[in-house]
Amino acid sequence: MTAAARDGEDVVTVVEVAGFPVRVVTLGADLDRSLVGQVRPVLTGAGRDVVIDMSEVGVVDSAGLGLLVRAFRSAKRRGASLCLVAPSRFVITVLHTMRLDGLFPIYPDVGSALRSVTTRTVTCAGANIRR
Repeated sequence: MTAAARDGEDVVTVVEVAGFPVRVVTLGADLDRSLVGQVRPVLTGAGRDVVIDMSEVGVVDSAGLGLLVRAFRSAKRRGASLCLVAPSRFVITVLHTMRLDGLFPIYPDVGSALRSVTTRTVTCAGANIRR
């Protein structure tokens, strides 16, 4: 757990990307049972692509993993996407062990994720379709 989480500060930051249906969710602590309740509502933005910045997340437990899978499936049903940014080696190992490593697009930084998501949105918007 990070110092921010121990001090009771808000460890989830949400930024809506102007001009695009994209929500960037930055997690400032491990994605475990204690954080899942705070994260769940921000991952359910109807019609929005979601970029989850995990650069501050060292560990994910079963509750956190379940939340990610449910959020991914929810996004897919809405015709949106969900991707992960800079997951730790531990998180990548958990995803691989659970055979979920091919499910989530993974990017090294938020900029790369946004370029991918916004390019797909702009390209598809001209044809009035979503991926």
